[in-house]
Amino acid sequence: MTSKTLNAACALLGCGLAAQAAAAVCETNLLTNPGFEQGQAGWSVPPAKVVSGGRSGRASLYYSNPNPAEYHQMRQTLQVKPGQSIAFGVWVRGDNLRGKGDQPGAGVYVESYDAKGRHLAGSYPQGLLGSSGWQPVEGSFTVPEQAATTVLGLYLRKGTTGNAWFDDAYACSQPAAPALYQMRAGGQSASSLIEVQHPQEVQVESTLLDGNRTAVRQESRRYHIAERQRVEFALPANLAAGEYRLQQQVTDVASKHSQSSEMPVSIGDAPPKVALDEQGYTLRQGKRFFPLGIYMYGNMATDEHLARIRDAGFNTVLNYNYGAGRDPYAYFRKTQQYGLQVIFSLKDFYPGLSSAPKTRLSYPQLTASYVAKFKSQPNLLAWYINDELGPKYAPQIEQMHLQVKQQDPDHLTFQALNQTGAFNAYFNSSDVLASDPYPVGRDADMTRTLEYSRLTVQVARQAKGAWLVMQIMDHAAYEPHRKPRQPSEAEIRNQAWLGLIGGVKGLLFYSYTDLFYKRRSGDFNQQEFDDIWQGVARVAQQIDSFTPYLLSGEGASLSGNNTAVPARLFIDGKRGLVLIANPYYRPMSARFDLPPGWRWQGQPQIDAQLPAVGSSALWVQRDASNQ
Repeated sequence: MTSKTLNAACALLGCGLAAQAAAAVCETNLLTNPGFEQGQAGWSVPPAKVVSGGRSGRASLYYSNPNPAEYHQMRQTLQVKPGQSIAFGVWVRGDNLRGKGDQPGAGVYVESYDAKGRHLAGSYPQGLLGSSGWQPVEGSFTVPEQAATTVLGLYLRKGTTGNAWFDDAYACSQPAAPALYQMRAGGQSASSLIEVQHPQEVQVESTLLDGNRTAVRQESRRYHIAERQRVEFALPANLAAGEYRLQQQVTDVASKHSQSSEMPVSIGDAPPKVALDEQGYTLRQGKRFFPLGIYMYGNMATDEHLARIRDAGFNTVLNYNYGAGRDPYAYFRKTQQYGLQVIFSLKDFYPGLSSAPKTRLSYPQLTASYVAKFKSQPNLLAWYINDELGPKYAPQIEQMHLQVKQQDPDHLTFQALNQTGAFNAYFNSSDVLASDPYPVGRDADMTRTLEYSRLTVQVARQAKGAWLVMQIMDHAAYEPHRKPRQPSEAEIRNQAWLGLIGGVKGLLFYSYTDLFYKRRSGDFNQQEFDDIWQGVARVAQQIDSFTPYLLSGEGASLSGNNTAVPARLFIDGKRGLVLIANPYYRPMSARFDLPPGWRWQGQPQIDAQLPAVGSSALWVQRDASNQ
C-alpha cells in the first residue's frame, strides 16, 4: 500500500482505526494517478491544471474560479460493479473559497448513470470553504443496481469562487453492510427483511422501546443469509395501548459493518384513520382510497382555484410551500369545503436547508408544534416530509418520520425522491415513497416514467405505498434559459398510464402553481392556461372514472409481441380495464394476449395501433362461463 492510500484511509476512518482497517478497506485505490504524480493521466481536468507541490509527493491539481456562474468538474471513471460500496475522498487546500446556497465549497463527489446517461444517484460531501491548509473531504457511496457508469469528480460546487488545490484522492472498495428493511408491525409480530450482496453471517439485535424509551423486550439472533431473509420479532402479549418503537441493528459478523433503524409500532383498539393495507393501497377510514392529487402553493387556496381543482376530478392537494407564517387553519377549512384531502408539508424543517423557515425553535420542536396543531384535521391525509433531499439526509428524514408517527399514528408520512439509484436508502423513513421522473422536454422518450414507477413499486416491497409524481409543468418555470416546452395532454395522459401500468397506487400532478409561471415575466395568457387546464382536467377525470378498477387489487401485466409497448389489465368483477401506452415519439403497434376467459370485442387478444406518445383505455369482458 502506498503512503497516499494509507493517508486516505486515515482520512476516512480516523488514524486510530486506519492501521487495522486500511488493508481491508483500501488495499487498492480504484483511481488512476490519485496524487497527480503522472500529470493529468487518467483525469479529465480542464480548466484545472497540475502544479508542483502537494500534500504529499511532488504535484497536486490546482483550480481557480473567479466567476460564480462558471462550473467545472475534474472527473475520472471508476471500474466498479452494481451493489459495490465505495469509500472515497480527497485532501483539499483552499484560498478565499466562498459561496452561497446549499453546501458550497471545494470537494469531491461520486455519482452513477444508467445506460442512457441519466443520473441515478450520487454522494456529495460538504466541501471546504475559506482559506486553510490541507483538509480531508470524504464520503461513501453504494453503486446502484442500474448503474452503467460511475465517476468520481473534484470540483468547486455551483456558486463557489476562489482557489483550491486537490491531492491524494482515493476511491476504495469496502464490504457492504447488510441492508435492513423494517416492513410492518401488526398482530403478534413485527417483520423485517435483511438483504446481503453475498452470503453472510449476520447478528440481529432487536429492542422494543415504549414511549419513554424504556426497553420492553430485547432479542439477539444470528442468521446465515445467502441473499435475503425475513425476520420476525414477537411482540409481547398484553402490551398496553400506546406508541412503541422497534429498534434493530444488523451486523455482518466478519466485517463488523452494520445498519440500524427504528420502526413505529402502534398498539391499540382503534385502527388508524389513514393507513396502508397488505397490498400497499391507501386506506381511509378503513376503505381503499386512490390519491389523485395536485401540488399547489398554499396561498392559492381560494374559491376559484380549489373549485377548478375539485371539478377536474382531483381528490387531494399537497400544499407545497405552506407552513410557517401563514394560516393553516384557514387552509384546512377551505380545502375541506371543496372535499379535498390534504398532504401537509413539513419538508423544509431541516437545519441547513436554504428553504428552512426562520424559527426560535429547533426544527424537531417546530415539527412537533405543527403535528400537534393539525393532526386532528378531518381532511388530513399525510405529512410531506421530504422533497428530493439526497441520501445523506435519510437519517434526518427517518427521525422526522418516527417523530411524526409517534405524535400522529393516524396519518401517513410521504416523500418524493429523484435519485432512483438510492431509493432503498429511504425505505425506513416514510410510509409512502414516490418518484418524480419529469421526462417532457428533457428526455427523448417517456420510458423514464415507466422505469421509475416499476422501481418505486419494487423498492416499496408491498410494505410501503408506491406513488408517482407526474409532470404537468414546463421545465422553463425553473430554468429560464430553456425554451418553453409545456407537456401536452397526450404526454400527461401517457405519464399517468405508464405509472398505473407500472403498478403505482397514487398519482400526484406537479404542479398547479407552475402553470402560472409566466406571470413572473408578464407573459401569462389566460386562454393559453385555459387550454392547458382543459387537457389536465380531461386526464384527471378519466383517471377518476377508473377508480373501481384501480382499487380492486386484481389485475396483471399483459404480454405482447412488442415489448416496447407496455399494458396492464385491471379487473373489477366481470369487467376489465386495459391500459396501453406508447412511450415513444413515433407510432407503434402491438398485439396483446388476454388471460383465458377474457375478450375484447369478442377476441382473445387486443391489436393496438398507437400514435406517438399515444395511450389507450379499453374495456374487456369476462366470458360468462369463466366468471
